[in-house]
Amino acid sequence: MIPKTDPGKLSLFWVLQISGWLLYGVIYYLIFYSYKDLDLANTFGFAVTYMVAFVVTIAMRKIYQRLDYQHRSILNVSGIVILTSITFAVIWVYLDRFVSYPIYGIEKFQRALDKISMRSNISQIYWNSFILFTWSTLYFLINFWRQWNEQVARTEKAELLAHSAQLQMLRYQLNPHFLFNSLNSIRALILEDQTKARDMVTELAELLRYSLVSKTNGDVPLSEEITAIKHYFAIEEKRYEDNLQVSFEIDPLAEEYPIPSFLVHPLVENAVKYGMKTSSMPLKIKIEAKVKDNELSISVRNSGSWLSEDAEDRSRPAGTGTGLKNVKERLENRFPGNHKLTTSEEDDCVVIKISISRNVEG
Repeated sequence: MIPKTDPGKLSLFWVLQISGWLLYGVIYYLIFYSYKDLDLANTFGFAVTYMVAFVVTIAMRKIYQRLDYQHRSILNVSGIVILTSITFAVIWVYLDRFVSYPIYGIEKFQRALDKISMRSNISQIYWNSFILFTWSTLYFLINFWRQWNEQVARTEKAELLAHSAQLQMLRYQLNPHFLFNSLNSIRALILEDQTKARDMVTELAELLRYSLVSKTNGDVPLSEEITAIKHYFAIEEKRYEDNLQVSFEIDPLAEEYPIPSFLVHPLVENAVKYGMKTSSMPLKIKIEAKVKDNELSISVRNSGSWLSEDAEDRSRPAGTGTGLKNVKERLENRFPGNHKLTTSEEDDCVVIKISISRNVEG
């Protein structure tokens, strides 16, 4: 099997191939030949030896590219590598001598051959086999390393896409109960007060528009989030009438602070949902936002007492509320190590507070 090679991988091979053999030749020359007086022919002969090695290893690479080593055992691949190294070591020895013929000249080349014994042949083949086996080992190690990095990159990309899809799903997950209740209220108001029904439809449309139009996993100014929350409360106030009182205290410095869209909305929904079950009427909710010491603080305060989602309704259908878990996940993803999410009870009120360090945004 011949693996597909893109230009990046091809350039990596050639860079390592050329630089590796040049470095080996220089080191070998410095160790064994630097103290000898070499004439021009011997110098060219030395260069030819490594040019032959360069070509031989390219031929070996062609063989390895056709080797489906990913589906073979290590023992099987090792045997093929050893056999290939020995075979090409023999080719290297005799091809080197054949190419050297015109450089040395016939008489000098014949005298050199006469001095070569069978033992020196075997010794040279053994040494060349060791070099080619080392080259092959490095070739496979680099390929395994590259493939491992590619697999890691693909895995990280897949995880990122999955996480992105999850966050998008959470962003668009308006509480179905809220939608159903709103539509039911609109249906009832159509018969009682068409003006209020029309206003409620407008508020719901604006809230849905914010949910769909805001950028996926993107940031929006806090002021846009607050506007969407006001649309939400406008709907709820028509449903609960005098049983719901809402107030806002937003620092102008905080209005342009970027936050993930629909970050605060789940906290507001929880304040209404659980406040209606634990608070004396009217339920009072206050949204505050301020910037102090380079830190944005957003708090949602509602009268009543703390009631965990799990304790409140263990039998509710899956997916009807993500609550604090949703907020925690999005904060950790967007502001890792630079945020706080705290819950507390103060003066017969439940307070949920988000703090985001300003230095994250620069």
